[in-house]
Amino acid sequence: MDKYDLSSDGGGADGTLTVMEYQGKKSVLTTHKRCFNNVYVKGFPVEYTEEMLEDLFKEFGKVQNTAIMRDGGGVSKGFGFVCFEDSTSAEKATQYYQRPEITPTADEALGFKVSDLYVREAKKKSVRVHELQMNNFKYKKSIMYFSLFVKNFPLGTTEEELRLYF
Repeated sequence: MDKYDLSSDGGGADGTLTVMEYQGKKSVLTTHKRCFNNVYVKGFPVEYTEEMLEDLFKEFGKVQNTAIMRDGGGVSKGFGFVCFEDSTSAEKATQYYQRPEITPTADEALGFKVSDLYVREAKKKSVRVHELQMNNFKYKKSIMYFSLFVKNFPLGTTEEELRLYF
């Protein structure tokens, strides 16, 4: 912070000008934590029932509802949803299944590899599509500066010489 005396210039009321660093707008969204209680799960066996899925997730908190998506013949599509009563339980479940070091003894008891289980926040399709488009845009923007177009170099220039130049 800098102060300047403006009393000789006929400046402000007390004769000083204070210059401070720009802080920017404080966003309410940055301090607000996203809350979700519905979790998307895929990677479990097709033989699994809603009760088995609920048993898999009840250690994280009270499960309000489970649903396994099925085709017209009633066969599981291998994915479903678990709805918790509170968001902290859903957060704990997603964090637990995203960690890389899951014990193999749990795999044997359940009959499938728990490390293959995909557990994330359940989102509407429009939100997922928007996030995918934003990630694609960021990727394209990031690689945009890696390509270089060069012209007007001598005709006899070899690839090795270009590598030396750049």
